Amino acid sequence: MRALVNPDRTPAESLAWIAVLLFVPTILRASLDMGALGRPFVTYWPALLIASLALELRYALTYLVVASLLAQRLFGGEPWFSQMSVVRSLLFMLFVFSGGLTVLIGSILRGAMRRIAVVNAEQERYNRELRHRVRNMLTLIQALASRGPKAASAMDFYKEFSLRIEGLAAASDLLQIGAEAEGRLPQLVRDTVAPFEHDDRIRMTGEPCVLPAGSCIPLIMALHELCTNAVKYGALSGGRGHVELSWFIGPSGSTLYILWAEKGGPRVISPERPGIGSRLLVPQPGIEGLELNFDPAGVWCEMRIEGVRPLER
Repeated sequence: MRALVNPDRTPAESLAWIAVLLFVPTILRASLDMGALGRPFVTYWPALLIASLALELRYALTYLVVASLLAQRLFGGEPWFSQMSVVRSLLFMLFVFSGGLTVLIGSILRGAMRRIAVVNAEQERYNRELRHRVRNMLTLIQALASRGPKAASAMDFYKEFSLRIEGLAAASDLLQIGAEAEGRLPQLVRDTVAPFEHDDRIRMTGEPCVLPAGSCIPLIMALHELCTNAVKYGALSGGRGHVELSWFIGPSGSTLYILWAEKGGPRVISPERPGIGSRLLVPQPGIEGLELNFDPAGVWCEMRIEGVRPLER
């Protein structure tokens, strides 16, 4: 039934279906009695139902008209209205009503089954996306938890780990399953840094573009980590510093370069050991290149993402 209902058929294919559905019942009836028993349309009813399910409404109605004329001409004896009478008129009206009702019911059923197929396909796509995101999150949580033995204390690990989990939850909330599988810049960046933005201290510039689905959460988590560190230790920790966040698409047309540059903050001291968030600021699936530099004048970070496409303004 799905193979009959779901395909979108071209006009040529639809006409071919009409020809076959006319040929088969015509041959069948001709091989039986050439209409001697009356009821010239009897072998065409199943074909009419098939046409209603397989073809668009206009082609199904075309089949009904052509099949009725063909059946009457070959197997119906004299023409419909050779002898006008009330009974003949009522029978004709009953035939038109029955044929039209068959086409209508078939068309409604066809539309319902096609909509169900679309819903099922969307549901399967959402399930695949959900499974993919869950695997990514579990991998990331595992990577964050692996830093536990290096923490100064259990409480220190717990606090840092809880902050990262909250950041991961916030990143996931920015991407609705099925609705925003691809991240659009600048909206994705703006939503990510919004909790840290005050008095226009995170200045963003860049061209609109669309990220591949697999880059969204890694980028959100990386930006969240940079913002968190800037608020705690860097340019956003005082009253005068700011961050310049810019991006552009390279000459290839599919490579995105993102630059995070902190300015006006306290003098930067390179950490003695990597923290739990350092695992978010390394090249990884979704962020093909990442360089983090603890310049004394201000932290800067450059990221490279492949597979983007420009977004028309």
